[in-house]
Amino acid sequence: MTTDRATPNRLGISHLMMLTTGIGIAFFVSRGIEHLRFPADAHYYNLASPSNVDALGMFIASIYGLCVTMFVIAIRDRDFWSSPGKTLALLFATMCLLNWSLEIIAATVTHVRMQTDLAFGTNDHRGFVLGIWYRDFAASVGYVACLPVLLWVVLKTRTQPVAWRIAWIGFLIFALLIIGDLHFGLRNQVGLTLRPWYFEIAIGIPICLLMLAVADSFARRRPMDWWTVLTAIPVASVWCVGIAIRLLG
Repeated sequence: MTTDRATPNRLGISHLMMLTTGIGIAFFVSRGIEHLRFPADAHYYNLASPSNVDALGMFIASIYGLCVTMFVIAIRDRDFWSSPGKTLALLFATMCLLNWSLEIIAATVTHVRMQTDLAFGTNDHRGFVLGIWYRDFAASVGYVACLPVLLWVVLKTRTQPVAWRIAWIGFLIFALLIIGDLHFGLRNQVGLTLRPWYFEIAIGIPICLLMLAVADSFARRRPMDWWTVLTAIPVASVWCVGIAIRLLG
């Protein structure tokens, strides 16, 4: 880290300030979505107030903010596709922007609809957005929408080491597994013991491949830039923390 003017290959104070700001904005957006959809949550889930701050949820929001900010910084670099960290930032920035955009759309639609009372005896369809339950809208649409980006990443990273290329394929497999569950009930095809852990196992595939790629870089003594260190380690940490919380809960 340096206090000099920030350059693409050196982590400077200006980078840290931008990353901190991005994480703060991510917290704000995450809580804003909770408040925006509260009228629907209060009606359908009988809540008296917006959901309390969830430590894991805030951790995930911080990763989103980190990756979006790093992607904004990195997008101007000519050697974008040579850095696994920049690629990972692109993937999570895409997931973040799609998720937040779709969550805001669903929350806004239901918020407006909740301002109008239904006539007696009328079926309540206000919680559905394009035929999808408002809380499932972002996931149902977002994972499908991110498939072109995942395929693009797999094609564009052919110059990266094999271990990292396999990790990007792992993210594509993860998206396909979630789409299979949301749209085709794939979760019901796995054993009863594994069924409650379907999402954790699905996201664990690319995360484990990611950790193996990092380990491979260390073993082969390949240099890793700060982009890779600041993205791969926090992303893997979120999965490990989530697993630990579920096991201890």
